[in-house]
Amino acid sequence: MNDIILYLHVTVGVLLIVVLYHILFVVVDLRKIMRRVQLITKEIEGLVMKPITVADQILEGVLSLLEDQQKKTSKKSSKKKR
Repeated sequence: MNDIILYLHVTVGVLLIVVLYHILFVVVDLRKIMRRVQLITKEIEGLVMKPITVADQILEGVLSLLEDQQKKTSKKSSKKKR
């Protein structure tokens, strides 16, 4: 009876080591996958943000032009009123 229990303990120990070994490889693979997903996410974010940034710059340029024109017309109209 003691031999059977000892054999079961040894078998459970070996199986536990094998399971831990496989878990280690799964965790390492998951880390690699997560890094790759993070890189892909950054690339997609860059692709999405590029047109938005360009549109923002164009909008700022148009607004500055409109402000300049408004300042010029307000100066001309104030000169005419005098």
